[in-house]
Amino acid sequence: MRSVSAKCIILGHKNLNDFDKLIFLYNEERGKIKAIAKGARRISSKFTGHLETLSMANCVLYFGPRNTLITEIEIDEKSQRISGGLDKLSGALQIAEITNQVLFENQSLDDLPRLIEKTIFHLSSTKKPTLISIAYIIKLLDKVGVIPDFKTIESTLEEKYLKLLNYLKNESLTNIEKISLTDKEEFRIKTIIRQIVQRETERELSTLLI
Repeated sequence: MRSVSAKCIILGHKNLNDFDKLIFLYNEERGKIKAIAKGARRISSKFTGHLETLSMANCVLYFGPRNTLITEIEIDEKSQRISGGLDKLSGALQIAEITNQVLFENQSLDDLPRLIEKTIFHLSSTKKPTLISIAYIIKLLDKVGVIPDFKTIESTLEEKYLKLLNYLKNESLTNIEKISLTDKEEFRIKTIIRQIVQRETERELSTLLI
């Protein structure tokens, strides 16, 4: 049993009971962490205003024999905030939700906090939030190891989609932001990514059930 200070990204939270919340965090050294914020649902809670999804936060975590608790949390005021419209906020929430879904507890990925910070930066200023969100998800799934090499894969997908997926996987968000997708292309890419995410999360669940 010990307390540690850790810089974390908040991936989301859910209610535990009448008073507490379960918080999903990501820390570069420890990976994904599930921690309980005692009393977080009370109006007077010290956690009020400090659990915003995708915020960068300095946390004090207590690793107990049964659960991990958040005893202190402070939002990093230098962290980028999402603003500027429902589509941007929706994209940010989708990024957080899918990141939380595909990561195992304690799983860490190389340079993930930097990728999240870059994505938040681009989401805040872009006119193409859906494209940025799609690109992030592809890059995340590539880090997890479930994205194939679209140059060599045997697929029934049209070649233009294979090239587009490969571009989104490998190019910087700055360059990706310069391209334009038709509504049809955007829908097709989103469908492909949704299928990969569903397959991956179902695999994770089946592993836990064995």
